[in-house]
Amino acid sequence: MSAQLEITRYFNHSQDEVYNAFTTTENLQQWWGPAGFSMEVKTFEFYPEGIVHFVLRNKEGYEMWAKWVIQEIEAPSKLQFINSFSNDAGETAKAPEIPFGPDWPLEMIVDLEFIEEDGKTRIDLVSFPHNASDASNKVFTENIGNMEQGFGGTFDQLEKYLSK
Repeated sequence: MSAQLEITRYFNHSQDEVYNAFTTTENLQQWWGPAGFSMEVKTFEFYPEGIVHFVLRNKEGYEMWAKWVIQEIEAPSKLQFINSFSNDAGETAKAPEIPFGPDWPLEMIVDLEFIEEDGKTRIDLVSFPHNASDASNKVFTENIGNMEQGFGGTFDQLEKYLSK
């Protein structure tokens, strides 16, 4: 078993505003992904067992395809999905060798909880490999710091989007 990625982030916005940033193509495309990448959603099925399939592109044209398989929705307090890289057809695929390496987990659970506290909203994110080999669990554990930075940048973009 690997360690889990655990991130807590506060937003100066209501629980509904923060949660709703995840619930439509129009909202999600404004902020999801690492800094310097834009998101284009190909499929958006926001319901349990639905697929959110998208591509992230940087200014140089580099593309990373990914998808979520929604597991659980409890509006406006919880969202859980299986996160994976994919190809342009939406089939689960190995992560790009650079920067992830050959043993990156094919699937990861991402569990998001949205909690309103004193007029702010706290997101508790927990992520861990799903159906992963020992080698994949090890790589995931070794990269928790990198994932904290990546999600930190994504949440920075969410804050900018919510503040518009």
